[in-house]
Amino acid sequence: MIRMHNLPENIKDALKPYYNENEKPDVFPAKFLFKGELYYYFTFAPAAEQLILRNDGSTPFFGEIKEEALLANNFNVCIEKFVHIGAKWATANRLGNYENYKNILGQIERKLGPLPEHIQKAYDVVKDVPDIIIENQHQIVDAVKKADDLWKVASDKELVTDLDEEKMESYLVEMIQAQVRQNDIQIKTENERKLISEFVSSKKKRFNLNACILSIRLKPFDKNMFSSSHEHAGEWDEFRDMALYSNRKAEEVKDHYLVFDSLRNPKE
Repeated sequence: MIRMHNLPENIKDALKPYYNENEKPDVFPAKFLFKGELYYYFTFAPAAEQLILRNDGSTPFFGEIKEEALLANNFNVCIEKFVHIGAKWATANRLGNYENYKNILGQIERKLGPLPEHIQKAYDVVKDVPDIIIENQHQIVDAVKKADDLWKVASDKELVTDLDEEKMESYLVEMIQAQVRQNDIQIKTENERKLISEFVSSKKKRFNLNACILSIRLKPFDKNMFSSSHEHAGEWDEFRDMALYSNRKAEEVKDHYLVFDSLRNPKE
């Protein structure tokens, strides 16, 4: 793994003109290989800016390393999203929670049935929700693991290629799409879930012990599952379509100037 203390002296010297004493330079833990040439990628906390140096210590002009900047930036952004978001999604107890939800739904049908026709229709819609969430949770965990493995290999080799960037990007897309599918099935079945909860609650009023217990067990899901009352529900359709059906690379093109504007490489 490349760190500031083990950089070659010519790279340290080449870096000095590009930061001041109030900034803390840091180097990406691997070099980037693009079109046969090696590059170092630096950041300068607290400034949100970067610098790209060639392997020989020379500083390419801004116009020479646009593609390299996008590759390095995107690989870095993907890693940050896996660390700060994906890791939390992967370790969330969704598998256990939705195995429990599946069990609750099964008990509702067994212990409170036969269900009224409209409740049975709602139940037939909702009964598949736990399996869909569990399936997509496995995909999230798998995507995070693949990203972590790729990152470890790149760090050990001290090298990231454009193929590595493509793989890391694909793992991020897998993770995001799985999360979106989890939320989407929840909001699409909101009305049916509400009908089932109301039915169980109505049985509780008749001093039905099974209904009382099942109602208590349903409450966390009624409260926490994604629904139209969520703060982001208003933009959900647009976000879902963008995440599931759009070309993420094409979407990023309009924001490329943000990457370019943050480069300290000299303009020609």
